[in-house]
Amino acid sequence: MSTPMGTLHGIGVGPGDPDLLTLKACKILGRVDIVFAAASSRNPHSLALEIARPHIPAATPVEMLPFPMTRDRRETVRAWEANAARIVAELSAGRD
Repeated sequence: MSTPMGTLHGIGVGPGDPDLLTLKACKILGRVDIVFAAASSRNPHSLALEIARPHIPAATPVEMLPFPMTRDRRETVRAWEANAARIVAELSAGRD
């Protein structure tokens, strides 16, 4: 029997206040197996992650997905494909 696919949840962080995330977003963040956050490939900072962080349990792994800030289409496509593959690997293992 194969492992069921995990579920990918896209969560918006609203206007930027951690207290203004929806209840549904907070519940999802509290139960997922891993959190992915987008960041520039030049630095590991993600404002969206910092807004969501109070709702992510300390034991939940957080992985940054680097996106280059460039107009080079080949470079951006490579990053999108690599990041998508990373997410698919987790979903294929049954993790949300």
